[in-house]
Amino acid sequence: MKTIFTLIAFSFIGSFAVAGEKHPEVNVTSSGDYVIIVDGKRFNNEKKISLRGLKKGRHYIDVFKKKKGLFGSKYKLVSSKQFELGNKDLDIDVNFSGYITIGRQDKGWDGDYWLRNGARKE
Repeated sequence: MKTIFTLIAFSFIGSFAVAGEKHPEVNVTSSGDYVIIVDGKRFNNEKKISLRGLKKGRHYIDVFKKKKGLFGSKYKLVSSKQFELGNKDLDIDVNFSGYITIGRQDKGWDGDYWLRNGARKE
């Protein structure tokens, strides 16, 4: 009887721990007419994109500009980056020229590693 009660108690504790897990949210803001692809999912000319349910780990974002041609439209890759998604929400900004800024811009970090005095600094 004691073992059954212990088994039931630990299964409830485990289910509460999994239910409380937070999935981070990624917000992509664009200021131009671009096709944005995040992990293979395509977004056409959307100014604000809110992505929920992305798992923690490495993800990719590509920005394409539509070029009209004589025989149809083609898409040119303007910018591409990979980003690491952790426990916190992440903001990504695509400016008017298609450059991708990841994270907070006021701290001087845009998702890339900075080199200072020959050493890699995060």
